[in-house]
Amino acid sequence: MKIDQVRLLEDVSTAAYSKTVQQLVDLKSNGSKFPPALDPLKDLKLKDVDLVEAYHKWNKLLQKMAENKCHGCIKLDEHLKLVKEVFKHREEVNDLKFQMSDKALQQMPDFQGRIDVLKEIGCIDDDLVVQIKGRVACEMNSGEELICTECLFENQLENLEPEEAVALMSAFVFQQKNTSEPSLTSKLSAAVKRLYDTAIRLGQLQAEFQLPVIPEDYANENLKFGLVEVVYEWAKGTDFADICELTDVPEGLIVRTIVRLDETCREFRNAAAIMGNSALYKKMESASNAIKRDIVFAASLYITGV
Repeated sequence: MKIDQVRLLEDVSTAAYSKTVQQLVDLKSNGSKFPPALDPLKDLKLKDVDLVEAYHKWNKLLQKMAENKCHGCIKLDEHLKLVKEVFKHREEVNDLKFQMSDKALQQMPDFQGRIDVLKEIGCIDDDLVVQIKGRVACEMNSGEELICTECLFENQLENLEPEEAVALMSAFVFQQKNTSEPSLTSKLSAAVKRLYDTAIRLGQLQAEFQLPVIPEDYANENLKFGLVEVVYEWAKGTDFADICELTDVPEGLIVRTIVRLDETCREFRNAAAIMGNSALYKKMESASNAIKRDIVFAASLYITGV
Protein backbone atom coordinates (compact mmCIF):
# COMPACT_ATOMS: atom_id res chain seq x y z
CA MET A 1 0.00 0.00 0.00
CA LYS A 2 1.25 3.46 -0.94
CA ILE A 3 0.51 5.99 1.76
CA ASP A 4 1.20 9.75 1.59
CA GLN A 5 2.30 10.01 5.22
CA VAL A 6 3.35 13.68 4.91
CA ARG A 7 -0.11 14.80 3.78
CA LEU A 8 -1.78 12.67 6.46
CA LEU A 9 0.26 14.39 9.14
CA GLU A 10 -0.25 17.90 7.77
CA ASP A 11 -3.92 17.68 6.80
CA VAL A 12 -6.14 16.14 9.45
CA SER A 13 -9.35 16.62 7.47
CA THR A 14 -11.52 13.73 6.39
CA ALA A 15 -10.53 14.15 2.77
CA ALA A 16 -6.90 13.50 3.65
CA TYR A 17 -7.72 10.03 4.90
CA SER A 18 -10.22 9.04 2.22
CA LYS A 19 -7.68 7.48 -0.13
CA THR A 20 -6.05 5.42 2.59
CA VAL A 21 -9.41 4.23 3.94
CA GLN A 22 -10.46 3.26 0.42
CA GLN A 23 -7.31 1.19 0.03
CA LEU A 24 -8.08 -0.63 3.27
CA VAL A 25 -11.66 -1.28 2.12
CA ASP A 26 -10.43 -2.64 -1.18
CA LEU A 27 -7.99 -4.92 0.66
CA LYS A 28 -10.77 -6.29 2.85
CA SER A 29 -13.06 -6.85 -0.10
CA ASN A 30 -10.53 -9.22 -1.63
CA GLY A 31 -11.59 -11.80 0.99
CA SER A 32 -8.06 -12.37 2.25
CA LYS A 33 -6.63 -11.73 5.69
CA PHE A 34 -3.22 -11.15 4.22
CA PRO A 35 -2.09 -8.31 1.95
CA PRO A 36 -0.89 -9.27 -1.51
CA ALA A 37 2.61 -10.68 -1.40
CA LEU A 38 5.47 -8.58 -2.68
CA ASP A 39 7.39 -9.82 -5.65
CA PRO A 40 10.84 -10.96 -4.44
CA LEU A 41 12.55 -9.81 -7.64
CA LYS A 42 10.69 -6.59 -8.51
CA ASP A 43 9.76 -5.27 -5.08
CA LEU A 44 12.38 -6.77 -2.77
CA LYS A 45 15.21 -6.87 -5.29
CA LEU A 46 16.36 -10.31 -4.10
CA LYS A 47 19.22 -11.92 -6.04
CA ASP A 48 19.78 -15.18 -4.11
CA VAL A 49 18.07 -18.06 -5.98
CA ASP A 50 17.65 -20.20 -2.85
CA LEU A 51 16.14 -17.31 -0.94
CA VAL A 52 13.69 -16.53 -3.74
CA GLU A 53 12.65 -20.19 -3.91
CA ALA A 54 12.12 -20.31 -0.15
CA TYR A 55 10.08 -17.11 -0.40
CA HIS A 56 7.76 -18.62 -3.02
CA LYS A 57 7.25 -21.75 -0.88
CA TRP A 58 6.38 -19.60 2.10
CA ASN A 59 3.98 -17.50 0.01
CA LYS A 60 2.17 -20.63 -1.27
CA LEU A 61 1.84 -21.85 2.32
CA LEU A 62 0.28 -18.53 3.36
CA GLN A 63 -2.18 -18.71 0.46
CA LYS A 64 -3.23 -22.24 1.46
CA MET A 65 -3.70 -21.07 5.03
CA ALA A 66 -5.87 -18.19 3.87
CA GLU A 67 -8.02 -20.50 1.74
CA ASN A 68 -8.38 -23.13 4.47
CA LYS A 69 -11.86 -23.16 6.07
CA CYS A 70 -10.39 -24.21 9.42
CA HIS A 71 -9.34 -20.63 10.13
CA GLY A 72 -12.96 -19.67 10.39
CA CYS A 73 -13.86 -22.53 12.74
CA ILE A 74 -14.73 -21.53 16.30
CA LYS A 75 -13.31 -24.87 17.59
CA LEU A 76 -9.98 -24.55 15.82
CA ASP A 77 -7.88 -24.75 19.00
CA GLU A 78 -9.83 -27.77 20.24
CA HIS A 79 -9.45 -29.57 16.92
CA LEU A 80 -5.72 -28.80 16.77
CA LYS A 81 -5.26 -30.41 20.18
CA LEU A 82 -7.08 -33.52 18.98
CA VAL A 83 -4.94 -33.70 15.86
CA LYS A 84 -1.78 -33.41 17.97
CA GLU A 85 -3.01 -36.28 20.18
CA VAL A 86 -3.72 -38.41 17.10
CA PHE A 87 -0.25 -37.80 15.69
CA LYS A 88 1.34 -38.49 19.06
CA HIS A 89 -0.41 -41.85 19.44
CA ARG A 90 0.29 -42.69 15.80
CA GLU A 91 4.00 -42.17 16.40
CA GLU A 92 3.84 -44.38 19.50
CA VAL A 93 2.15 -47.14 17.51
CA ASN A 94 4.74 -46.90 14.73
CA ASP A 95 7.53 -47.01 17.30
CA LEU A 96 6.06 -50.14 18.92
CA LYS A 97 5.67 -51.79 15.50
CA PHE A 98 9.31 -51.05 14.75
CA GLN A 99 10.45 -52.47 18.08
CA MET A 100 8.51 -55.67 17.36
CA SER A 101 9.94 -56.03 13.86
CA ASP A 102 13.11 -57.87 12.80
CA LYS A 103 14.70 -54.56 11.78
CA ALA A 104 14.83 -53.47 15.43
CA LEU A 105 17.00 -56.47 16.33
CA GLN A 106 20.54 -55.18 16.19
CA GLN A 107 21.84 -58.74 16.46
CA MET A 108 19.53 -60.10 13.76
CA PRO A 109 22.31 -60.72 11.19
CA ASP A 110 24.37 -62.46 13.86
CA PHE A 111 21.35 -64.49 14.95
CA GLN A 112 20.57 -65.56 11.39
CA GLY A 113 24.21 -66.53 10.86
CA ARG A 114 24.14 -68.78 13.91
CA ILE A 115 20.92 -70.38 12.70
CA ASP A 116 22.59 -71.12 9.36
CA VAL A 117 25.59 -72.67 11.14
CA LEU A 118 23.30 -74.94 13.18
CA LYS A 119 21.52 -75.99 9.99
CA GLU A 120 24.81 -76.69 8.26
CA ILE A 121 26.13 -79.02 10.95
CA GLY A 122 22.76 -80.73 11.43
CA CYS A 123 21.66 -79.48 14.86
CA ILE A 124 18.37 -78.22 13.39
CA ASP A 125 16.54 -78.87 10.14
CA ASP A 126 15.19 -76.39 7.59
CA ASP A 127 12.04 -75.94 9.70
CA LEU A 128 14.18 -75.07 12.76
CA VAL A 129 13.23 -78.31 14.48
CA VAL A 130 15.92 -79.51 16.89
CA GLN A 131 17.54 -82.77 15.81
CA ILE A 132 19.41 -85.37 17.90
CA LYS A 133 22.64 -83.47 17.34
CA GLY A 134 21.00 -80.35 18.72
CA ARG A 135 19.74 -82.22 21.78
CA VAL A 136 23.27 -83.44 22.41
CA ALA A 137 24.59 -79.88 22.11
CA CYS A 138 22.09 -78.79 24.76
CA GLU A 139 23.72 -81.19 27.22
CA MET A 140 27.12 -79.52 26.81
CA ASN A 141 27.70 -76.86 29.46
CA SER A 142 31.32 -77.35 30.50
CA GLY A 143 32.85 -76.69 27.08
CA GLU A 144 32.00 -75.02 23.78
CA GLU A 145 28.83 -76.76 22.61
CA LEU A 146 29.65 -77.06 18.91
CA ILE A 147 33.14 -78.47 19.44
CA CYS A 148 31.96 -80.96 22.06
CA THR A 149 29.10 -82.10 19.85
CA GLU A 150 31.28 -82.53 16.76
CA CYS A 151 33.81 -84.43 18.88
CA LEU A 152 31.11 -86.90 19.88
CA PHE A 153 29.50 -87.33 16.46
CA GLU A 154 32.90 -87.76 14.79
CA ASN A 155 33.65 -90.57 17.29
CA GLN A 156 36.91 -88.92 18.30
CA LEU A 157 36.83 -90.73 21.66
CA GLU A 158 36.06 -94.15 20.19
CA ASN A 159 39.66 -95.39 19.84
CA LEU A 160 40.87 -93.84 23.09
CA GLU A 161 41.12 -95.52 26.46
CA PRO A 162 39.09 -93.94 29.29
CA GLU A 163 42.26 -92.32 30.67
CA GLU A 164 43.11 -90.86 27.26
CA ALA A 165 39.54 -89.72 26.63
CA VAL A 166 39.25 -87.81 29.91
CA ALA A 167 42.70 -86.31 29.32
CA LEU A 168 41.56 -84.99 25.93
CA MET A 169 38.34 -83.66 27.48
CA SER A 170 40.40 -81.53 29.88
CA ALA A 171 40.90 -79.12 26.97
CA PHE A 172 37.23 -78.13 27.29
CA VAL A 173 37.39 -77.07 30.96
CA PHE A 174 40.97 -75.89 31.50
CA GLN A 175 41.16 -72.07 31.54
CA GLN A 176 44.80 -70.99 31.73
CA LYS A 177 46.30 -69.92 28.39
CA ASN A 178 50.05 -69.92 28.95
CA THR A 179 51.44 -73.17 30.34
CA SER A 180 54.45 -75.38 29.84
CA GLU A 181 54.28 -77.64 26.79
CA PRO A 182 52.87 -81.07 27.76
CA SER A 183 54.67 -84.26 26.76
CA LEU A 184 52.08 -86.48 25.04
CA THR A 185 52.02 -89.97 23.63
CA SER A 186 51.66 -90.33 19.88
CA LYS A 187 48.05 -91.46 20.31
CA LEU A 188 47.16 -88.46 22.45
CA SER A 189 49.02 -86.10 20.10
CA ALA A 190 46.96 -87.38 17.17
CA ALA A 191 43.73 -86.96 19.19
CA VAL A 192 44.71 -83.40 20.16
CA LYS A 193 45.44 -82.49 16.54
CA ARG A 194 42.15 -83.94 15.35
CA LEU A 195 40.16 -82.02 17.98
CA TYR A 196 42.01 -78.79 17.15
CA ASP A 197 41.32 -79.27 13.42
CA THR A 198 37.63 -79.73 14.23
CA ALA A 199 37.61 -76.42 16.10
CA ILE A 200 39.33 -74.68 13.17
CA ARG A 201 36.75 -76.11 10.76
CA LEU A 202 33.88 -74.90 12.92
CA GLY A 203 35.48 -71.47 13.16
CA GLN A 204 35.83 -71.29 9.38
CA LEU A 205 32.21 -72.35 8.97
CA GLN A 206 31.02 -69.55 11.25
CA ALA A 207 33.19 -67.04 9.41
CA GLU A 208 31.62 -68.15 6.11
CA PHE A 209 28.20 -67.25 7.49
CA GLN A 210 29.38 -63.71 8.35
CA LEU A 211 29.84 -64.28 12.07
CA PRO A 212 32.62 -62.24 13.72
CA VAL A 213 34.82 -65.29 14.31
CA ILE A 214 38.51 -65.80 13.56
CA PRO A 215 39.08 -69.60 13.27
CA GLU A 216 42.45 -69.66 15.04
CA ASP A 217 41.24 -67.43 17.88
CA TYR A 218 38.07 -69.51 18.19
CA ALA A 219 40.06 -72.73 18.52
CA ASN A 220 42.64 -71.32 20.93
CA GLU A 221 39.99 -69.68 23.08
CA ASN A 222 37.89 -72.82 23.52
CA LEU A 223 40.58 -75.50 23.60
CA LYS A 224 43.49 -75.36 26.03
CA PHE A 225 45.62 -78.50 26.10
CA GLY A 226 47.93 -77.50 28.95
CA LEU A 227 46.71 -80.21 31.37
CA VAL A 228 46.25 -83.14 28.98
CA GLU A 229 49.39 -84.88 30.23
CA VAL A 230 48.60 -84.12 33.87
CA VAL A 231 45.04 -85.48 33.70
CA TYR A 232 46.24 -88.54 31.76
CA GLU A 233 48.78 -89.39 34.44
CA TRP A 234 46.25 -88.73 37.19
CA ALA A 235 43.69 -91.04 35.56
CA LYS A 236 46.37 -93.73 35.33
CA GLY A 237 46.89 -93.57 39.09
CA THR A 238 49.96 -91.32 39.46
CA ASP A 239 50.32 -89.56 42.80
CA PHE A 240 49.23 -85.93 43.01
CA ALA A 241 52.70 -84.76 44.06
CA ASP A 242 54.18 -86.40 40.96
CA ILE A 243 51.71 -84.89 38.49
CA CYS A 244 52.39 -81.43 39.90
CA GLU A 245 55.98 -81.85 38.73
CA LEU A 246 54.78 -82.23 35.13
CA THR A 247 53.50 -78.67 34.74
CA ASP A 248 53.88 -75.13 36.02
CA VAL A 249 50.13 -74.84 36.60
CA PRO A 250 49.27 -74.14 40.30
CA GLU A 251 47.99 -77.10 42.32
CA GLY A 252 44.68 -75.42 43.06
CA LEU A 253 43.94 -74.97 39.36
CA ILE A 254 44.80 -78.63 38.72
CA VAL A 255 42.35 -79.72 41.41
CA ARG A 256 39.60 -77.43 40.10
CA THR A 257 40.06 -78.67 36.52
CA ILE A 258 39.87 -82.32 37.51
CA VAL A 259 36.77 -81.70 39.64
CA ARG A 260 35.08 -79.94 36.73
CA LEU A 261 36.08 -82.84 34.47
CA ASP A 262 33.83 -85.12 36.50
CA GLU A 263 30.88 -82.89 35.55
CA THR A 264 32.02 -82.99 31.91
CA CYS A 265 32.09 -86.79 32.03
CA ARG A 266 28.51 -86.71 33.31
CA GLU A 267 27.46 -84.45 30.43
CA PHE A 268 29.14 -86.69 27.87
CA ARG A 269 27.49 -89.71 29.49
CA ASN A 270 24.05 -88.09 29.13
CA ALA A 271 24.87 -87.24 25.52
CA ALA A 272 25.87 -90.85 24.89
CA ALA A 273 22.49 -91.95 26.25
CA ILE A 274 20.70 -89.62 23.84
CA MET A 275 22.80 -90.93 20.97
CA GLY A 276 22.24 -94.52 22.03
CA ASN A 277 26.00 -95.13 22.24
CA SER A 278 26.36 -97.63 25.09
CA ALA A 279 30.12 -98.04 24.56
CA LEU A 280 30.71 -94.33 25.03
CA TYR A 281 28.41 -94.32 28.05
CA LYS A 282 30.49 -97.01 29.76
CA LYS A 283 33.74 -95.29 28.77
CA MET A 284 32.60 -92.04 30.40
CA GLU A 285 31.69 -93.93 33.56
CA SER A 286 35.13 -95.51 33.64
CA ALA A 287 36.79 -92.13 32.98
CA SER A 288 34.84 -90.54 35.82
CA ASN A 289 35.82 -93.31 38.21
CA ALA A 290 39.47 -93.03 37.13
CA ILE A 291 39.78 -89.36 38.14
CA LYS A 292 37.50 -89.46 41.19
CA ARG A 293 40.01 -90.44 43.83
CA ASP A 294 42.49 -89.38 46.48
CA ILE A 295 43.07 -85.79 47.60
CA VAL A 296 41.37 -84.18 44.62
CA PHE A 297 37.92 -85.44 45.66
CA ALA A 298 38.54 -85.45 49.39
CA ALA A 299 35.77 -84.04 51.59
CA SER A 300 38.27 -81.52 52.99
CA LEU A 301 41.74 -80.47 51.92
CA TYR A 302 42.75 -79.93 55.55
CA ILE A 303 44.64 -83.17 56.19
CA THR A 304 45.54 -84.01 59.75
CA GLY A 305 48.49 -86.33 60.38
CA VAL A 306 48.57 -88.88 63.20
